Amino acid sequence: MNQEDLECKLLANLPIPLDKAGFIYIPTFREVSEIGLSTYNQLLAQLIIDKTMLQQSIDDSITNFDVFYANCYHDEDFRNASLAALKMLFRSNVVMTDSMYEAFFIIGDDGRLDHSNFDSFQHAIKTANHIKFEKEPEFKPGNSKAQEMINAILKNRKKQPKPKEKMDLVSIVTALAWKQNGLNIFNVFDLNIFQIYSGFYITNNIDNYHHTLTGMYAGTIDGKNIKMSDIHWANKINT
Repeated sequence: MNQEDLECKLLANLPIPLDKAGFIYIPTFREVSEIGLSTYNQLLAQLIIDKTMLQQSIDDSITNFDVFYANCYHDEDFRNASLAALKMLFRSNVVMTDSMYEAFFIIGDDGRLDHSNFDSFQHAIKTANHIKFEKEPEFKPGNSKAQEMINAILKNRKKQPKPKEKMDLVSIVTALAWKQNGLNIFNVFDLNIFQIYSGFYITNNIDNYHHTLTGMYAGTIDGKNIKMSDIHWANKINT
């Protein structure tokens, strides 16, 4: 499925077909609230595990599915949480199994999640939840002294406090619920996560567009270098 079709289904709150596995169902904010936002985020973090985020280097032939499966196999808590997360998204019982030749998860009666469709599964989940990884720059020191300096830099960087997030999912939902946009505190919980983020970004773009237009008419904003088509709210969202 291409990106446009994926986003269209997410916006319409339709289940996402995944080859060989069945359908992925993105939960509504009401369902997320029932299990707890922190719990939901923890479950997501396990499902979108990425080998590039591991501190140690691993062979290029190792896939994200291999890392995910290995963690499930060797860590009971990780396995139980992952199976619960998969059950939530596929709305079917999920069983982890392996054979002499391959490892996979059984979804429902005959669905299957393995190395062949796991990347597509992760992509759908990340798109639905507006998740992007920010990778640390890769350092390749030329000698031991350079390596020592890099280690010191990274150590100091870890000590620096991270800036507090100005927005989170709860604040975004609250903003949408109380803004005059057809939503309210009663129906906003029925939106899925993708719809919530999309609605927020579009609403914000509309406000910025009208603010710019009003400023240009009032003479407080110089519109000479502004191309209105570039800031229109119907443009594709880049998050």
